[in-house]
Amino acid sequence: MVWNPGQELFGSRYIIERKLGEGGVGITYLAKNRRGELRVIKTLREQILNDPRWIPHQDKLRHDFRDEALRLTLCRHPHVVQVENVFDEGNLPCMAMEYIEGEDLGKLITEKGALPEAEALLYIRQIGEALILVHEKGLLHRDLKPSNIMMRAGKPEAVLIDFGLARQFISGGVLKHTENHTPGYAPPEQYAPIEQRGEYIDVYAFAATLYSLVTGQLPMPAPARLQNFTLQAPKELNGSVSDRVNEAIMKGMALNYKFRPQSVEEWLDLLGASPIPPTQPVISRSNTRPSWECVHIIPGISEKIALSFKGDILASVTGDVIHLFSSATGQLIRTLNGHSSWVYSVAISSDGQTLASGSGDKTIKLWNLQTGREIRTLNGHSSWVNSVAISSDGQTLASGSEDYTIKLWNLQTGREIRTLNGHSSWVKSVAISSDGQTLASGSGDKTIKLWEISTGKEIHSLTHFDKVLSVAFTPNGNWLAAGDDSGNIKIWRSQLIVE
Repeated sequence: MVWNPGQELFGSRYIIERKLGEGGVGITYLAKNRRGELRVIKTLREQILNDPRWIPHQDKLRHDFRDEALRLTLCRHPHVVQVENVFDEGNLPCMAMEYIEGEDLGKLITEKGALPEAEALLYIRQIGEALILVHEKGLLHRDLKPSNIMMRAGKPEAVLIDFGLARQFISGGVLKHTENHTPGYAPPEQYAPIEQRGEYIDVYAFAATLYSLVTGQLPMPAPARLQNFTLQAPKELNGSVSDRVNEAIMKGMALNYKFRPQSVEEWLDLLGASPIPPTQPVISRSNTRPSWECVHIIPGISEKIALSFKGDILASVTGDVIHLFSSATGQLIRTLNGHSSWVYSVAISSDGQTLASGSGDKTIKLWNLQTGREIRTLNGHSSWVNSVAISSDGQTLASGSEDYTIKLWNLQTGREIRTLNGHSSWVKSVAISSDGQTLASGSGDKTIKLWEISTGKEIHSLTHFDKVLSVAFTPNGNWLAAGDDSGNIKIWRSQLIVE
């Protein structure tokens, strides 16, 4: 059975848009969730399940499929594709994953040839960080190659996908290998039915991936190399490859795993792919116009961010995890874990002490920004919390939800002050004026509502072009900007302005 556009899955939680592609046993579809967000639905091909040769292995196929979903769920990282849901549709196991708009590196180098070394190293470092996490979880990817690395459209961000061949491992343990592998990227030991497993398996494929990125060519398969055919060094194929990168690739692709770096960290050290130290910011003189210079690039973080008032801490969201970065160094300070579903919004109090997070688990959590400890959980919404905002005096927290309501909370005690009702659809964004007197809310009902915070009274309802996704006040509170789902922005001015 092939699902057609409009097909509803998992109790109408997902609606099929179109088929994306299919492989040996799997098939993928593009779908939308209830929020209208694009997702990839992956399932097993029904033809495989009904094939007489596969019928005895149906249970194992379903078990392995669910294992892949579990493995992905464990590996929460900005450069690993994220799983949103796992469910059954009829007799088919399914997983819903984030949709990464863009193209894979395999297609990129096929169309454009070898990448500049600096660009290739940027992607390799990103995926390397993801692999370190994968290995910490006791997993091997076992199918690293350019076509399993997606590039986010318009961003220098690489994402590792397709964990279908991933397996648990204990370093040095002797285990049975599956027969699946990709020639050119699979090391010799992956061709053996029984062999030791270790991180060095992924190191070989990772080095081979970089080989392809900087040469534009497929590496010679390991069996051919074992027959005394010589692998050309990357520098022989591309004279612009540096000696250091050339040597790191060749060491990473050593036929005998004992002569390879034994971990991704060791190989990245050989490669010199560590982050570039930040430059010093530009100091502006009092009699000149300030200039701006990019001093840090923190790849792989989402658009859900918050910056502290002093600018010293940046909060970003990946799935259900909140990352805190130092704005001064660009380095990760800590991660905050506690939500049981994706986090949709974060806000930091003006004193830099408290962070609020709103989640799909219907809760708001308050965190001590200095220690990373959870202060308390606020319960009250009956659906996803899409947006949170904190007043400038640090006394009031506002939250907008999929349940059509806005709630006001006492930030110090966590007690609910009141609920604001009036929208006829989900509330996507909330903002509080700097004087703490007015709250703006943007909704799927194509309106912006202004509320008096002290009484909860609705002051105005402003009509927009489309579903309102974001609202923001100017510091003096006299201007309001709102962005909608069609890419339009409306700017509103208070009629009380005295010119």
